[in-house]
Amino acid sequence: MRSGLDELVDFADRLEPFTEFSGPVHDLPVDSGPLDYFKLFFPDSVLNMIVEETNRYAEQQQEAKGAEDVYWKPATLADIRKYIYTLITFGHHQVPELSLIWSSDPYWRVPAIADIWGRQRYQKIHQYFHLADSSHQPGRNDEGYDPLYKVRPLLDHIRNVCSSVYKRKQNSSVYTGKTATQPEHGLGHQVVTSMMANHLEKNHAVHFDNFFTSVKLAEDLLKEKTTCCGTIRTNRKGWPLPSSKQKPGEVRMRQKGRMVAVQWTDKRQVNILSTNADPKMVTVERRTKAGVVQVQVPKPVVQYNKAMFGVDLNDQNRSYYPVGRPGTKWWRYLFNYLVQISIINAFILMKRARPDDSRTSASQNHLVFRTHLVKALVAVTEPDQPARRAPDVPSLQGSSSPYSPSHSLGKMPGRKRRCFQCAQDGVKMASGRTRETTSGCHLCNVHLHAGECYAKFHSSLKN
Repeated sequence: MRSGLDELVDFADRLEPFTEFSGPVHDLPVDSGPLDYFKLFFPDSVLNMIVEETNRYAEQQQEAKGAEDVYWKPATLADIRKYIYTLITFGHHQVPELSLIWSSDPYWRVPAIADIWGRQRYQKIHQYFHLADSSHQPGRNDEGYDPLYKVRPLLDHIRNVCSSVYKRKQNSSVYTGKTATQPEHGLGHQVVTSMMANHLEKNHAVHFDNFFTSVKLAEDLLKEKTTCCGTIRTNRKGWPLPSSKQKPGEVRMRQKGRMVAVQWTDKRQVNILSTNADPKMVTVERRTKAGVVQVQVPKPVVQYNKAMFGVDLNDQNRSYYPVGRPGTKWWRYLFNYLVQISIINAFILMKRARPDDSRTSASQNHLVFRTHLVKALVAVTEPDQPARRAPDVPSLQGSSSPYSPSHSLGKMPGRKRRCFQCAQDGVKMASGRTRETTSGCHLCNVHLHAGECYAKFHSSLKN
């Protein structure tokens, strides 16, 4: 990448301007609320599709087992609204055990969920919740195999909506992890070029981390009138700077045309390849214990940090208020992720539409937006009539109780084992096996289901 020149040459002022329209593209009125923006991504047509697939899967499962699920009744649009409401609310009210949400102990009970529907109805919707017809899923070795089949309908819908309701600004950021496959020029090259396929030759600027960055990618993007900036691994082919250590503040730069390689050490060494920032130093202010100080930083480093801030902010928003609870089915994680992304994007659209609102309003505060959204979601549904609450963990208050506070319900070590109380009462599953659970009483060292089994077992200790 050595240019053969003794000095580095500025070029950013000669970059072609970005003239494409960018920003929100929708016809919602200015006074639209959080639910209106969320429904851009999750309209009733999508919810009805989920209703249909959930009911289909419930029928398939009962046919496969040859037994009717007596606790199941077909899902409705209101059920799916309440289910999504519940997944979002999990991030606002986190409890160690799911059953505690419906607890009779006010310390644990979560009225925001428990007053909306009973535990059994939630669990049944969760059990059969589905997004695609499993009976048509191609096998791993079959033609048309799709590892994302279970979420494909919703995934494609969300991707299309994201492209249609918001036109990208000049700067875009790419951020993802590794996979096992390696295409011709590497997975990073493939991800970026496929993502930008419909946005080339428009003078976009793409920013990414060191998993994606390569000299080859920068060259290919430049040919398509697209610039880039990203951290880079020093062992990438064509990288011109050494991997030797530097003193703090030391900088090395190399240039070839519009490609600028930067190696700069602050607290640690940073290596950046850029085609959209001049090879020069700029002054930035930095807060320290001693106060505000001015620091000389390479312009490509400043450009990269500014662009990638949005990625970090998105990660923060997702981590502060998670959707759903941990589970074992990978595709449910993707569904929760799509709900989360839809909420964040809906918030961004509303924020852009109403920039002059107060900082504590739903359009400017992420948590307030989410609160208004879930309240609006459940406002269009009816609570279970009558509100049914499954028997739950008894309050362990008071020393006169035969099961003192030293008794506690929690997850037992090891695998699932049969519930002691179910075995005593002869309660079995459709297969004829005794019901099993991972929860139980630690003091008694007995596996018990939360709720009625736990209460009945300990009540028997009085006799």
